[in-house]
Amino acid sequence: MKQMHTLSEIESYVRKAAQATGLGWGLAEEAGKAARWLDAFDLPGVEIVLAHLQQLAGKDYRQFAPTDLGGVWRAQGDYLCPIITGAALADRSYQMLTGTEFRLGPVACPILLAAMIGQAARYHRVTFTTSWSGVSISCYENGISIEGKRGDLLVGETESVKCLQLENTRAQFLPSTMAGDVDSEAWQAIDKLAFKTYAPATAESRAGAGAGLTDND
Repeated sequence: MKQMHTLSEIESYVRKAAQATGLGWGLAEEAGKAARWLDAFDLPGVEIVLAHLQQLAGKDYRQFAPTDLGGVWRAQGDYLCPIITGAALADRSYQMLTGTEFRLGPVACPILLAAMIGQAARYHRVTFTTSWSGVSISCYENGISIEGKRGDLLVGETESVKCLQLENTRAQFLPSTMAGDVDSEAWQAIDKLAFKTYAPATAESRAGAGAGLTDND
């Protein structure tokens, strides 16, 4: 069962859910933006981020950060986290403008990596392509194009990924500016995680709730 949520709501809830699972503020913000970006193109952003957060539950996130940014990027753990790695790639995206091709070892949920590269493409107003396992996403300033099967697009892990700049071609899909269609069970799980970031009520906060007896407006 699906339910509609605004893109801003998706970004906000996913950001809080990522914080609740241990990501720092900056990376949690990137997770929210990635989910929003995917849902704007009718791709399962909330579901993919949730799957990755569950994948890392109880683990040390530092084990999934790239340890060597020269040659093929790899993590100490079994795979690279696409959120941490995507942030590092976005910071170095200007290198792709001069012909650098980034190659990565095993990556979890590579479509999240593509989402973060897509935002860098929009910033630079160029075409960046992320590809893995017979599928690729080319991201433009105002849209995307996809080659390959949807099942390969949504894999939970892939052995290798490459990111590079390509000549600009025509986008197949344009983003929505309104809302995304989210699986209701995934949304409930994200909502439950996001709730953990709220401060617990205290006697003082409960006593101060509402306008009180005096309205000064």
